[in-house]
Amino acid sequence: MTLKNASKKGLAMIWNRQFFIFLFFLALSSVFWAMQALNETYEEDFYIPLRLEGVPGNVVVTTELPAALHVRLQDKGVNLIAYRTTNRFKDISIDFANYANAAGHVMLPGTELMKQVNSQLLPSTHVVAYKPDALDFYYNYGQCKRVPVVLTGHVSAGKLYSLAQIKCPHDSVTVYATREVLDTITGAYTQPLNLRNLTDTMQVKATFQAVRGAKFVPATTQVTFCIDRMVEKTVQVPVQQVNFPAAKQLRTFPGSVKVTFQVPMGLYRKVTGNDFVIVVNYEELLHNKTNMCRLALKSVPAGASHVRIVPQDVEFVIEDVPENEME
Repeated sequence: MTLKNASKKGLAMIWNRQFFIFLFFLALSSVFWAMQALNETYEEDFYIPLRLEGVPGNVVVTTELPAALHVRLQDKGVNLIAYRTTNRFKDISIDFANYANAAGHVMLPGTELMKQVNSQLLPSTHVVAYKPDALDFYYNYGQCKRVPVVLTGHVSAGKLYSLAQIKCPHDSVTVYATREVLDTITGAYTQPLNLRNLTDTMQVKATFQAVRGAKFVPATTQVTFCIDRMVEKTVQVPVQQVNFPAAKQLRTFPGSVKVTFQVPMGLYRKVTGNDFVIVVNYEELLHNKTNMCRLALKSVPAGASHVRIVPQDVEFVIEDVPENEME
């Protein structure tokens, strides 16, 4: 072995020995640090599940209870870790029979719930806060009625599109509540649905506005907003007379006019000239100083918009009807 190789081997052994010594002291300091840290006081949040038990089959609980009790605890780090890792806390059980009353409304203070938590705490653990401060719920023995579903909010289609149809699988739902509350409920109102400039059919999940002490079944509904493209169409519509005496007859030039309008594509073939009514009112002609009259649009079919009459003004004459034709 050359002197050079021997020197490299010696340096490597020294470096390895120093590295292992460094690792040893690093691990030792980490242990001391962890022990010191775990001995410090901390605050930690815990969520303990809530369970309502013993509810009779003929009872409907109309208020949704919170899923868990939120508790903030203060203690040494090692104890808080023990709570977290050992699943120390048991579910908080609420026995329905212990709190049932004639009013159908149970108000349970948070201190009652905390009794079950305190019994599971170490003597050194301090409760900083908990939520809810009180637990209340309503129930009844099946009193219910059907109420209509009422959509709230504003939904609009984009330019050159139209809201052709609104589909909802539930036209009514069942609401459970006490008789006094039921008397005040006239409908299941959805949370506002605000959708603007829609260019394609959209389905949304709508929830009902909460009513204290009431439960809607089902609690949600699906609403489909059907969007259709607008197209332009022109039809020929005859001019009709209204309020004319039996002895008078109107003639216009032309006798029919063009009506141009926009309609959803799904209604393009369904809407015809027979769906429009264009009239001239005799009483308005009595004050007319010229031989031109303005046409009035008396009836427009559902779905048609941006209606234009061409021409809007036409020439007219009023003729006397022979007596033999009047009969």
